Amino acid sequence: MKHKTKTWSIILFALCFINVGHSQTKSSYLYKNPLCFFNTDVLNYLQVLHKNQQYNKMTAFFYGSSDRTKQNLEDRLSNANFGYSLKRVGVKEKNKTNWSLTYQRTILGTNETFKIDCALINDTCRVFLDKKAWQIIFK
Repeated sequence: MKHKTKTWSIILFALCFINVGHSQTKSSYLYKNPLCFFNTDVLNYLQVLHKNQQYNKMTAFFYGSSDRTKQNLEDRLSNANFGYSLKRVGVKEKNKTNWSLTYQRTILGTNETFKIDCALINDTCRVFLDKKAWQIIFK
């Protein structure tokens, strides 16, 4: 009798942990896809880093035809205008590792939409940045 109680206790205990682990991964928004991490998306995360003046961390999330050095990019990011209200309104998957994201921003009461390109590079979602994209994002 004592052995049966111990066995049932172990089984019940194991089932509780299996259910908890399953519910966390099922409802978790953190790692649903590469565009969603830290309960937000890539540009909103970059905006948080910008507001906290962590420009060195921001540089890791850009790629593209950039002839700038990391230090030069950090300097440009520190002077960039990136404090507007921002909301992702659309995602278009180009292939398994490339997306086009549509954002809506509000500047002085005016809503504007713009698109950016993102790619999954070395397990990190990165924003394509060239001169045109710089002017679009950091208006």
